[in-house]
Amino acid sequence: MRNKAAWYLLAVLLLSYLPSEAQFSSLNRFPKNKTKEKKFPMALHKRIYVGVYGKQFMSNPMTMRVRDTVYYDSYDFKDKIGGKEIDTTFTTAARLSKSISAFLGVSVPIAMPNERSMFCLDIEANILTGALTYDTVVVPLQYRDLKLAETIPFMVASLPISFNYKFGGDASLSRDHRTLLSAGAGIATSYITIDDNTNAEALIKAVPFVKAEVGFVWGVGFKVRGTAYLGNYNLIDYQSPEASTAVGMLSRQYSGPLGYNVSVIIMPLAFTWDKPLIR
Repeated sequence: MRNKAAWYLLAVLLLSYLPSEAQFSSLNRFPKNKTKEKKFPMALHKRIYVGVYGKQFMSNPMTMRVRDTVYYDSYDFKDKIGGKEIDTTFTTAARLSKSISAFLGVSVPIAMPNERSMFCLDIEANILTGALTYDTVVVPLQYRDLKLAETIPFMVASLPISFNYKFGGDASLSRDHRTLLSAGAGIATSYITIDDNTNAEALIKAVPFVKAEVGFVWGVGFKVRGTAYLGNYNLIDYQSPEASTAVGMLSRQYSGPLGYNVSVIIMPLAFTWDKPLIR
């Protein structure tokens, strides 16, 4: 009997320490925001940006082969007699001048480590125009020298996609975070045309690039971006089909990197971001 009484007493003590149903429910009630990943606002329309002005810097060697006729005096030049053929090849630096670029883009959030930063994809449509020029090249032809100087139209239309880390207002969509910082890298699928009067076909290239941005919020968002394009590209490779008999430009080669770009960006809908906190 004593053993049974002892067992009953032990059972009562154990039952008295068991949690109640309410306690069980409180143990199992985990806040949803702790068990699930914290959501962040996509608000893509507030993340649209416009590159209102950009300038491209590019300079690469251009090699040309030219054939013409040397005349020793004005009479020979006038009558086109007594001439001597000259065939020369030279290399000069051709640079992009009168360049202007513009683009439209949007940042698509992927993750937000904290309220002020995010990882995202930047998707853009970009246009660049300019002209390839080089300093006047003089080919000595005795009586009258041959002078070469050209302005070759140059255009690139591209669809860049990049992976970026952003810090500041364009991540949080809050005007309380006025500093805008960003860095990223990506690929620009590019359509390149160079009109050098040789009926050259347009080029399609996948151009890798890296970029960095810095800016601030003042009504709207203002940023300055620097972009460096990586890799080397054969942009012009012309050979005259009548090189054995033709005169003038017989061949032209132009290759190298696409250089770098500096752009001014506006985020026009930054005025719709959350208002600054009252301190």
